[in-house]
Amino acid sequence: MVLACVLIHCKPGTATDVLNKIKEIKGVRRAFETLGAYDVVVEYEFQSLEKLGITVYEIAKMPGVVSTETLIETLL
Repeated sequence: MVLACVLIHCKPGTATDVLNKIKEIKGVRRAFETLGAYDVVVEYEFQSLEKLGITVYEIAKMPGVVSTETLIETLL
């Protein structure tokens, strides 16, 4: 399994709702609200880039989500 970190910027006042919806997604290991440039951080475990792409797209479509940035674990 490979990990990705999805950084999410939300509309003001929507981070808690977005977080609760994200916690229901299969493969989410951890998700929490933050202070700073991003409002929610998600640690997501995936088996294929296709699955990661589908999940990030689902997150990006959620009401309240303004933008996402995905960081993929590097295995050296």
